[in-house]
Amino acid sequence: MIARAGKEGSVKESSDDRVRAGEVRFIPLSVGETIRPEDGSGRTAGSFFADLIDDRGIELNDKDILVLSSKVVGILEGARVRLDDVRPSRKARILGRVFHKDPRKVQLIMESGRVLIVVPMKWIIRIPSVRRMMERRSANPAAMRAGFERTNSYEFVVSAHAAYLDDAGIDYSNLPGGFVSLLPSDPCATAGKIRAEIMERFGKDVAVIITDTVVSVGRVGSQDVAIGYAGIDPVTRVTFSDDLFGVPRSGGVDILVDSIAGMAGLVMGQTTERSPAVVVRGVDYLPEPEDEEGMAALAYPPGAQWRMAVYTMVATVWFHLVDLITFQRWPRRSV
Repeated sequence: MIARAGKEGSVKESSDDRVRAGEVRFIPLSVGETIRPEDGSGRTAGSFFADLIDDRGIELNDKDILVLSSKVVGILEGARVRLDDVRPSRKARILGRVFHKDPRKVQLIMESGRVLIVVPMKWIIRIPSVRRMMERRSANPAAMRAGFERTNSYEFVVSAHAAYLDDAGIDYSNLPGGFVSLLPSDPCATAGKIRAEIMERFGKDVAVIITDTVVSVGRVGSQDVAIGYAGIDPVTRVTFSDDLFGVPRSGGVDILVDSIAGMAGLVMGQTTERSPAVVVRGVDYLPEPEDEEGMAALAYPPGAQWRMAVYTMVATVWFHLVDLITFQRWPRRSV
């Protein structure tokens, strides 16, 4: 079944797979049973999702987009680890003791990338206003408080795949005890392999996006973003094209794959929905450029970030100095 908005914003169900002009549909692909670590043995991720599409009776169209959960892709690729098999280094043991984290998980985080910042959730949740806000948004406030005080007391943020990932994207949830799931080592390459298998199986030109959930910077909450893609230009390229009045506008480099990932994440869900994939239909997109490589297309060039940070700090200090010497209060509304 496919959900679409009605005239008054209500949601109607339809089995019609035709897409009207300007309409975008998100079709969830649900599994009957929980995907377990052993499910990745003897089959590829592409064959798994191809079988899932067949089982659900979905007829793919050219330019459909298959959005996939990174956790399930990782499990099917073998990127799942039994913690008992991890041998933490001395550094991991020390960091684990200081920051109240399982040293085996610390070891896996260190192997995934360099830690940029550490977010002390244990302290942050003790701020009364923050705690009240989080409790209002939690289905289980007691478990939320206990989690931030113990198992998730400190989040190690790692930069990878053009995203800031808490604990490097390593995940315990929806897995048997003693296992964790890792992100695919090269999500764009993985997306390319899955796309090739899907296209060979169904004969349709589709795109693939692999997603993960990240914390929204500057906001309270999280959102799914793309960490890998294939067959789709990840951004729009209309910056400084003319607007309706013929004036060049500065906007227009929208991160298309993140916009799609965010909506698909709502359809997939985060807990018991068992929908590891979504078919997106009706998005007008271009193929990925041949001269760009993977997630590097979404990240600032290596070495440029520090210079950008310095330039921004200088401009900000200059602004506040000029603001100070005006000897005038911040203006109120003038119109």
